[in-house]
Amino acid sequence: MLQAKLKNGKLITLVSLTRQEILKAKQDEFFCPICNELVLVKAGQKTVPHFAHRSKLECASHDYGEGPYHEQGKLLLYNWLKNQGADVELEKYIAEINQRPDLYVTVKGRKIAIEYQCARIPVEVLNQRNIGYMKAGITPIWILGAKHFQRLRQHHFKADQLILSFLHRFSPDFPLTLYFFCPQTLQFIFIQHIHLLSSRQAIGLFKFTSLKNMTFSSLFSQQKLHDKWLFGLWGNEKKNFRLRQSNRLYGSELAWHKWLYEKGTHKENLPSIVHLPVAAQYRMGTPLHNWQSRLCLDLLHPMPIGSTFSLERCQRILRYHPHQHFFLIKGVDNPIYEYLALLKKLQIIEEINARLFKKVKEIHFHKNIEESLAADARLMNQIIHCSTMD
Repeated sequence: MLQAKLKNGKLITLVSLTRQEILKAKQDEFFCPICNELVLVKAGQKTVPHFAHRSKLECASHDYGEGPYHEQGKLLLYNWLKNQGADVELEKYIAEINQRPDLYVTVKGRKIAIEYQCARIPVEVLNQRNIGYMKAGITPIWILGAKHFQRLRQHHFKADQLILSFLHRFSPDFPLTLYFFCPQTLQFIFIQHIHLLSSRQAIGLFKFTSLKNMTFSSLFSQQKLHDKWLFGLWGNEKKNFRLRQSNRLYGSELAWHKWLYEKGTHKENLPSIVHLPVAAQYRMGTPLHNWQSRLCLDLLHPMPIGSTFSLERCQRILRYHPHQHFFLIKGVDNPIYEYLALLKKLQIIEEINARLFKKVKEIHFHKNIEESLAADARLMNQIIHCSTMD
C-alpha cells in the first residue's frame, strides 16, 4: 500500500516524501488505514516506497502478492490521472463494502474504481470485488500488469479463464476489451474484438499506446472491426483446424471424435459452416467446433428443407448453460444466436423472429480434405462479400 496513517489519523504517502523524510519516518509508528494493524515502511533503492503488513491478515488491503511492479504502476496511473485534472483518490477505503480500490475516480458524478492487477487472483475473489463495487454503484475497471500479456503471433494471445474474467464491455455495442499496462515501458496495450480459438488462446485487434499520449477517455475508445480482417484471419484458423493432427486425444476432445465416428464422418469432411467465429464464445463451456458440429449433425442436417426450429431447441440440444461470472460485461449475448445469425447471412436458414428459424438450404459434407479446404476458403470470401453488401 502507498498510504498509511499515524496515531493521530493523518495519512502519509511515502512517495511524496524525500529520502531524508522517509528515513526519519521509519522512527514513527504507522497503521493500516483499514484494519489499524501496524505496518512497516518499505523503501529500498530499487522499489517504490510503500507500506506493508507485518504478517498476512484478513484485510481489505490484501494484495495477493503484489509487489514493487504493482506499486510503481499504481503510482504512475494515479499521477497520469491527476495531471489531467481528474478527481482521483489513491487507495480510497469504501467502508460500506469493505473494499479499497487502487484508484477511485469521480467523473461527472459517476464513480469509477480502477484496479491495477499484477498478481494472479482467484476468480472467486475477483467476482466478489466486482459485486461489491456494483452494489455501491461504482463501475470497476481492471487494468492488468503487462506481465499477463502473452502474445503468440501478430493477432494471437494467451487467454485462460482468469484473463477472460477481466473482459470489459461498457455497453452492448462496445467491443470486448482487455487492458494491460507496463510501468517500465509506460505502454498501454488494448485488445479489442476478442474471439476465442480454444480454452487457452484467442485473437483480437491489438493497440499499443504510450501513457503520455493517452487521456482517461482513451480507455473508452473503440477500434473498428472489419469483417475482411476477421474472416480473412479465420481462413487460416479453419485450415489449421482441418489439418491439425489428432494423435493424442483425451477427455471431451476424444469423446467428440468418437461421436463423429458414430455419425459416419470425420472432421476433415465436416460442413464448412462448422467452426465459425462467434464473439460470445467466452460464455460456452465447449469448443466452437464441438457445439457447432452438434447443431449441424443432430439438428440441421436431418431436418427437411422448410422445417422450423427454435433457439430454445438449439439450447436444449447443447445443454446450454452460459458462464455467468462476467461482471464487467454489459448487455446480454448468446453464442448460439450469433452462430444462427451467421447461418442466416449464408442463406442456410431464415429468421422468422428472434426465437424461430427455418431451414432453406441443405448442409453439404465434403468428400476429402482438398475439397474441404477449397470450400472453407470460398465460405470465408462469401461472408466477407455478404458483409460488404449489408
